[in-house]
Amino acid sequence: MKRNIFNILKYLLSFGVAFGLLHLLFKNQDPLNLIQEIKKVNGKWIILSMIFGGWAYVSRGLRWIVLIDALGYKSSKWNSISAVSIGYFTNLFIPRAGEISRCTSLNQVDKIPVDKLFGTILIERVIDFIALFGLLFISMLLNFNNILNFYSALQAQNIDSVNNNSNNYLLFFGILIFLVILFIFSRKWIKKSPIYNQILKFIEGLKEGFKSIKKMNNKNLFWIHTFSIWIMYFLMTYICFFSIEATSHLTVSDGLFLLVLGGIGMVIPTPGGIGSYHAIVMIGLSVLGVGSVFLSGDGDPTNPALLFPTIIHAAQTLVAIIMGSIGLLILFLSNKKRNVKS
Repeated sequence: MKRNIFNILKYLLSFGVAFGLLHLLFKNQDPLNLIQEIKKVNGKWIILSMIFGGWAYVSRGLRWIVLIDALGYKSSKWNSISAVSIGYFTNLFIPRAGEISRCTSLNQVDKIPVDKLFGTILIERVIDFIALFGLLFISMLLNFNNILNFYSALQAQNIDSVNNNSNNYLLFFGILIFLVILFIFSRKWIKKSPIYNQILKFIEGLKEGFKSIKKMNNKNLFWIHTFSIWIMYFLMTYICFFSIEATSHLTVSDGLFLLVLGGIGMVIPTPGGIGSYHAIVMIGLSVLGVGSVFLSGDGDPTNPALLFPTIIHAAQTLVAIIMGSIGLLILFLSNKKRNVKS
């Protein structure tokens, strides 16, 4: 009962953060002007971006098969890709529930144990995080001057920035010291808590996932699909630069920078990255000199820094809906066919 209440509160908080961010971002926007700007977007680049986004689903599904085979189970390419698509579709409505729906949907048709499937997803997440932070490091180096200039501009606008920063540092270290003391005196309680057990299960799942990597018969295929996924993610962002005049001059390194920021925005537990993706990409574009950042106060009704993530997010949401709907249909037919044979 308590767990159900906690989950409900967690989802309500997630939706609250998402719609709160959207309100802050769009409250100063003129809807008519926004519609006019959207009409100016070159749609062919958006469609191409959607194709790249859909292909990332396919590569992720094919990569998953390699891990599943390493555990001694079998699944068809169609079923695996469909389950991955259903996972992304679920994330649009229930944050972080995509992994669960992905495992359970494949379990329904191929009878592979859910805990084994979840172990493979955990290792996928570890590899994706390593890739994301590796790209973050590279993009920070490539865009160091832009980031430094952006930070300097923010500092120049803050008359009391030095005092504020000092107070922030003191507050940060005070909270850190408090948390360390709290941890020292509550270790026994922590070990008995459900969260501690969840962490242990997570570690066990990682061990299971790493075992699947060691047992992979086709490691090259696994890494090929891993690179394919991230190349598609990059292309579906970079190609959209040409859809808007304000971003058409941006470079490959700029695309990499926004890819990383967008990835971080999608990791934040809001439904389908709503709000968090828009905000962080808008900040990234401001760093690159496109548009401006405004979370409050007066905003530019035609701000390209907000228009760009809005278009990409809407396009990729449509991809998730299309791929997820097709995936549901394929797994339904596959499960029906399996029941008829049995």
